[in-house]
Amino acid sequence: MHVKSIMIPFEELHILRTDQEVGTALQQIIDNGFLSLPVIDEQDHFVGVLSRRYIYEEFFNNLEYDKETFFKRKVSEFIKAKIPVTKDNIFIEEAALLLFEKKMTFLPIVDEHSGKLKGIITSGKLLEKYKDFFGLEHPKLVMYIYDFKGKLAQIMGIISKAGGSIKNIVQTDTEVMGYQEITLRVESNDIHKVVKQLRDHGIEIREFCE
Repeated sequence: MHVKSIMIPFEELHILRTDQEVGTALQQIIDNGFLSLPVIDEQDHFVGVLSRRYIYEEFFNNLEYDKETFFKRKVSEFIKAKIPVTKDNIFIEEAALLLFEKKMTFLPIVDEHSGKLKGIITSGKLLEKYKDFFGLEHPKLVMYIYDFKGKLAQIMGIISKAGGSIKNIVQTDTEVMGYQEITLRVESNDIHKVVKQLRDHGIEIREFCE
């Protein structure tokens, strides 16, 4: 899946511009509950990020300006420009790696030809998507089985007949010949019925979390 599917588009973003006064920019960041915001120039090119921390550090480390004069300075004087950017056709996994390696709160998505900001990917959006991938909102069943392919087919059949649907399967090698740990995320209107049917068919469930 490409990042375009979870990108917050430009039209929905809170954006700062290089020619804004840093005082109004800081207020915009605070009022909207952010730690930082993307900054663009007059042609909508992405030029960097402005964060509360950058502003506060500059304010307390610089005695050259009084408070009023300081906050009338332009955003362009405060931005962090060396920010990784990417295109909207990379995979979500690549974006996640970049976000967490660089410890960024969001990843700017730019047009590869014009350099204009198209949107951003946030760590929150990525976590939501991974939650969907792994079915974390559904009950978890953990079991140990031999004959992985044959037994898994049996388990899937039992769950289906009991009105359940498998949303995610994780297989872990126990390092015991032929013995596998299987973790299932199962969607069902009656998960206890699913569990009972599995146990009635001799499937040992080691862990069950609703």
